[in-house]
Amino acid sequence: MKDLTHYTDLAAIFRYPTPKRESFIGVWRKIIWNGLTEQGPKLEMFITHVQEKTIAAQQEYYISTFDVQAVCYLDIGYVLYGEDYNRGIFLANMKKEQENAGNDCGSELPDHLPNMLTLLPKLGDQNLAEELVVSIMIPALEKMIESFQATDNVYKGMLEVLLNVMKNDYPASEFERFNFSSQEKARSFECLPQWRNIK
Repeated sequence: MKDLTHYTDLAAIFRYPTPKRESFIGVWRKIIWNGLTEQGPKLEMFITHVQEKTIAAQQEYYISTFDVQAVCYLDIGYVLYGEDYNRGIFLANMKKEQENAGNDCGSELPDHLPNMLTLLPKLGDQNLAEELVVSIMIPALEKMIESFQATDNVYKGMLEVLLNVMKNDYPASEFERFNFSSQEKARSFECLPQWRNIK
């Protein structure tokens, strides 16, 4: 059974900054430097950001990246579907999975990236975890990374790190990837077979 607990630690990177995030630095380094050394410099840039900026400055940076006049959105369903009605279906199904797993989403939506990351190790079905990563999260992360014009944004670097962690965890998956073309969106939603008949 694949150990996915590192996604809980990585989720802290993408949550609204609090003083608690510094406590994750050691485990972030262990996750990345022990298996993905080429991604280490990006992590170190983020750690410098955490250690050298005040919490207020980190919060402002986070808001300008993900909230007010956002460069990038962290709600995976929105990244995939925009305002398309299928986003509502996706949200409903993610809510069901989050509740079944007992994963507390707090005040954020069930498809918020940190909530989807903390869900992965709580899923009893390893195939569903793989399918979520390969079919949904990897394509969404690639789209999110493309939305950054500034190459020096530390969150762009950390999204790239997360993407590489996922690709390293599932290097030869046979699950179908989400297709962003408008003609294929409805069909690509069907890549999660357990959800096909949920209304």
